[in-house]
Amino acid sequence: MTVLQVMSNTPDPRPPGVVPVLSLLHGWGMNRSIFDPFCEFVGDEFATICSELDGHGQASYRGLGFDAQVDALASRLPPSTLVGWSMGGLYAIELARRYPQKFPRLVLVASNPCFVQRDDWPHAVAREVFEDFSRGLIADWRATMRRFIGLQLKGASDARQLIRRVSGLLEQGGAPHPGALQDGLRLLLTHDARAKLAALEQPVMLVLGERDALVPSSIAEQIGAFAPAVRVECVTRSAHAPFITHSRLFTDLLRGFTQPSKAG
Repeated sequence: MTVLQVMSNTPDPRPPGVVPVLSLLHGWGMNRSIFDPFCEFVGDEFATICSELDGHGQASYRGLGFDAQVDALASRLPPSTLVGWSMGGLYAIELARRYPQKFPRLVLVASNPCFVQRDDWPHAVAREVFEDFSRGLIADWRATMRRFIGLQLKGASDARQLIRRVSGLLEQGGAPHPGALQDGLRLLLTHDARAKLAALEQPVMLVLGERDALVPSSIAEQIGAFAPAVRVECVTRSAHAPFITHSRLFTDLLRGFTQPSKAG
C-alpha cells in the first residue's frame, strides 16, 4: 500500500511507481485519519496522499485565509487526481481552477459547490444549521463535533457503529483547533463555487450519498442544469462518507474515472 501522509509543514513528496495518484482533502473538523480505512482498502492500486487543512489534525493553526490555504496546498501536492470530500471539495475546486495542468481530474465526494441554501439553490443546508454549529463551538466545541459526526452519518446503515468508528478516527488524528472550526464554518456559510465548477475544463465526477443529510442527492439535477459536463454518481444507502461505507463501489468509480480511455 502506498500511503503518503502530507503535513502542512513537510516537503512535497513524490509517490514511487506509475500507479494513479490521489490527493485526498478532508472535510470540516476532520483530519487525514478519516481516509485510513479507504487507503488500506485500495492497497497498491492507488498512491494516496492525505493532506491536512490549516488547524486540523496535526497541522498547526496559522489562521490562513482560503486563498492562502489553496496556494499552500498546491505547493505541497504533486500532480494528481484531486479528491475533495465535503468542505474539502471547495478547496479542490479552487485548486483545479488555479492549477489545471497539475490537477487534471477532480472528484468531489459528498460535496456541494454551495453548502447553504439560497433563493436559487434550495438543495443545501439551511443557514440556521451552520449558525447553530457556530454558537455551539463557543459553548462546547467537542460536543458540537460529536453532533456534526452524527449528522454526517444520519441515515446510514449501522449508523451508531459508524459514528463510533469515525469519532475514533478523528480522535486518533488529533483534535481540530477551535479557530480552524470557526474559519471553516464561515467558508461553508459564504462560499459559492458554482460558477467556478461550471467553468472547469478538467473531467469532474461528483459522488453523492443517497441518504446524505448534509449534501442532498437532489442536487444532482441542479448540477446537471448549470454544469452538464460533471459526471454525477449516487451511492445507494450511503450517507456522507461513501468512501468508508461503500469502499468497493467508491473504488470502482475511481478506477473507471482515472483511466483516460473511460473518463474521456
